[in-house]
Amino acid sequence: MDEGDLTARLQARARGRCRDLVGIETVSAVPGRVVNRIRLREALLDCNHAVHGGVVSSLGDSCAGSAVRTPGQELETRARRHAAGDLHVSSRAPARRTELVAEARVVKMGRTGAFTQVGVRDGAGRVVTPGLVTFVIGGRRGPGG
Repeated sequence: MDEGDLTARLQARARGRCRDLVGIETVSAVPGRVVNRIRLREALLDCNHAVHGGVVSSLGDSCAGSAVRTPGQELETRARRHAAGDLHVSSRAPARRTELVAEARVVKMGRTGAFTQVGVRDGAGRVVTPGLVTFVIGGRRGPGG
């Protein structure tokens, strides 16, 4: 599967879900690494006109989760239930530009967990929020699940 197909598949999976509501889009995807972006709008800002921390966290979580779902990982996580068990983000600076871009990579895949690193940058390319996301991986999904 080439990068364009993988990017399109991840974007299609988001339709009607939380990341679609917030406006997160997949820019590029290769096995184990994904780049997502969000174009900022007034509704995503806090009372200080900076991006709300929940929006930044959602972008990082979404990007890391997409990286875990890419093919080529040790486990076929697309067929297994998985969820963020630990989401740790550290705000270095307020995010204020016109967009935020997150890049996540899978650091290690295990039988029951996946470990990712994510960095969120503002429109000027400055890292505003680095993070680590750990995913818990469960059993295979049943029919229709």
